Amino acid sequence: MPAKIASGTAGPIGKALAIFGLVAFVVAALLSGSDRQSRLFPNAPSLVGWPYDTGAARSKAIMAFVQTGPASAIGYARRSIVSDPISAQTVSILARAQLYAGQLAPAQKTFAVTSQMGWRDALTQLYWMDQALQVDDVKVAAQRLDALLRQTPDDENRDKFLAVISATPEGRHAISERLKLLPNWAPVYATYIGNLPPDQLSQRVDVMLRTGSGIWDCASTEDLAQKLILSNMYAEAQAVWHLNCPNSRSYVYDGEFERVDLTKPSSGFNWVLSDRGDVDIALAEDRPGQRILTIDVKAAVSVPVLRQTLILTPGNYRLTWQTPGVSKDQARALRVSLSCGSGRDEAANGEPDPTRGETYSADFTVDSECPAHLLTFWLDARSSARIANVALNRL
Repeated sequence: MPAKIASGTAGPIGKALAIFGLVAFVVAALLSGSDRQSRLFPNAPSLVGWPYDTGAARSKAIMAFVQTGPASAIGYARRSIVSDPISAQTVSILARAQLYAGQLAPAQKTFAVTSQMGWRDALTQLYWMDQALQVDDVKVAAQRLDALLRQTPDDENRDKFLAVISATPEGRHAISERLKLLPNWAPVYATYIGNLPPDQLSQRVDVMLRTGSGIWDCASTEDLAQKLILSNMYAEAQAVWHLNCPNSRSYVYDGEFERVDLTKPSSGFNWVLSDRGDVDIALAEDRPGQRILTIDVKAAVSVPVLRQTLILTPGNYRLTWQTPGVSKDQARALRVSLSCGSGRDEAANGEPDPTRGETYSADFTVDSECPAHLLTFWLDARSSARIANVALNRL
């Protein structure tokens, strides 16, 4: 008889336990779901105080920080660490609250923990970068900035941070050492120059020269070189250009027209081609590997068809070029000038080289009147020409 009573009561108890377990599971699921939702929507209803309240505690810490001040966020931040003690972002929230609440010693200890938990937390990198700068440890500061920019190359404060660290030769060396590792922000360093003042442009040039070649290609250097030219920083422009752009066999860049691109405007020390509607310019190959510019002028006057900016020291120079496949009359329709401006009156015909067919030359004396000279080819009205193998050498 007692056995029958026990058997009869086991069913209701088992059902009650099953229902309780199901309810507990549903509640836990709802809490977990609301916790995850709170990470995306901080104002969403969520509960703090149960074992897996990471998202809720973190969101409430952030909300408290903004709404009532950093000191009020510390408790929630500590709670979020109990739920998720191995997250650098979670620990960083506590460190941030302590720092802005004026608890400098506790903040430093907390940031010391986050610094050992990976490099992805931006505030941790900013904190230790600032600490390093305060003791003039530019090497560590550059490491922390590198870690920050690898995550956000377009950080709105990027240029300010770079300028602060690059203010000294030691800092520029430290930045160059990070760039040698080919971080993902290296292209941005050369191309996103915006409205940098001259002193920061000089910093970038020095850093790039310290870094060396192989980090940037010529195309990514064009905008920087052009900005330096427009800022009258000709020596710096030429230094950057020579670092990243393969030199021709003479003072003229790309004398074989290997890098001329007719589909886009030129900048820097590239060849600049005429964009007039009455001038047609095309590329051809006289033989494999030798590119030729073919030019046809329909204008009623002589016009500049090709030019390049050159930085030259005072002295005597000889320019040579070839005119393959054209008559002597056509070759004489082509004139050239090397001067501070691009005045037509300064242009002169070349002299034929008796030892090399279809080759012409012109001699120039360069003084120190201007920091940069323009090498300009002119073509007479209603004329055609072909140009190849341009070279400029010092006599």
